Amino acid sequence: MGAVTETSTARRSFWRAPNYAAWFTADTAAAAGGSLRALAVSLAGYAVSGSTAAAGWLGTAALIAQQVASVFGGTFVDRHERRTLIVVNAAVGVCTWGSVAALFAARMLTYPLLLVIATLGSAVSGFLGSATDAMLRSIIGVRDYPKALSLNRGRDATINIAGNPVGGFLYGVAPWLPFLVTACLYALSGAAARRIRAPRKAHASTARPSFFGDFVSGWSWSLHKPLLVTVMIAAAVLNYGVNGVEYAIQLHLMQLDTSATLIGAIGSGIAATMLVGAFAAARLSDRVPVGGCICVSFVFLCVCVAPMLFAYGPSVSRGASYALVFVANAVMGLPFPIIDALLLGFVYAKAPTSMQGRIAVSLTVPAQALSAFSSASAGALLPVLGFRGTIAVFLATLALSTVMVLCSARIRHIPRADGWDTAEL
Repeated sequence: MGAVTETSTARRSFWRAPNYAAWFTADTAAAAGGSLRALAVSLAGYAVSGSTAAAGWLGTAALIAQQVASVFGGTFVDRHERRTLIVVNAAVGVCTWGSVAALFAARMLTYPLLLVIATLGSAVSGFLGSATDAMLRSIIGVRDYPKALSLNRGRDATINIAGNPVGGFLYGVAPWLPFLVTACLYALSGAAARRIRAPRKAHASTARPSFFGDFVSGWSWSLHKPLLVTVMIAAAVLNYGVNGVEYAIQLHLMQLDTSATLIGAIGSGIAATMLVGAFAAARLSDRVPVGGCICVSFVFLCVCVAPMLFAYGPSVSRGASYALVFVANAVMGLPFPIIDALLLGFVYAKAPTSMQGRIAVSLTVPAQALSAFSSASAGALLPVLGFRGTIAVFLATLALSTVMVLCSARIRHIPRADGWDTAEL
């Protein structure tokens, strides 16, 4: 499909593009399943262990498994039919979370068993999960990519607005229920993916590179781009701080015996502002310089977290503290869709279509490397430093990532979308 410049036409073109509706349905169902189970996993971990540290390590173990598997998953995705991999990933999701639902319903779920199942499920998700994003690049045009990412961010935000409180509500009805619904959503994802009719690739006359050769070429391409290296480091520190704040809030509220619905509302608040940010990103994606907007976004995140330092103090009531944390955390969601649409849109637009899976992994794995320890860090810091001290630690990491971005001339000078053709990574 050719590039389209008008906003309204570009949005319609997504649905006119062959396979986009089936792809969007498959990706949306999988995203909904992930959102619905996220809070339920933490609640289940705390319920079967009775420890914030154990619940924190549950999330950390799953993320480590996901990131390690994704290191090789991007190469695997680029070498095989992506539709089939999406279906396989959905089937594993059905088995994984369906088994958790069955064990919970039978009162047979233990912490070690939950840890093993969640870790294995996350590993498979990390290995095959990049298939959906890698396929998108072959469905829509390059110039439409920032708007497509904005649409996806808005979709994810909409899902999370409902996902967290609904997951908490379903858990309150029956602890196994959110896991059963998650399994059903993965089944829907697999069924939709089977409707994607991907074009068959012509067989090349030359020998196909080895897996190791493809693996090295993907990482080499990214690591030889100075701008990407800077983005990887800054994003890793930023994600560690942001995820640390989220886990600190969640685990602290669990310690206070806060209802699952109110804990889920924290996630809904940030998802609601992410939806607003997604609409803003769709309008700004081809109108503003990328570099300047990214710098402002990083500074904005630090400003949002700072008020949380005054919550849950000796002179502040629990109700007022919850309200302060809710508002500050919610506003923090505004710049995320803008960062994705502009910065990631620029990178993916400059990357070869045949390397989308490997490029996605070479960006996300380093960017998420530190955040895999956010859950464990929050669980360990809370008993020692308290809520405000823990937030201060994660705020310091956010400030460090902001300094990195502001000091990078390459990031500051990224132009707006109409200048991407001549810009270099």
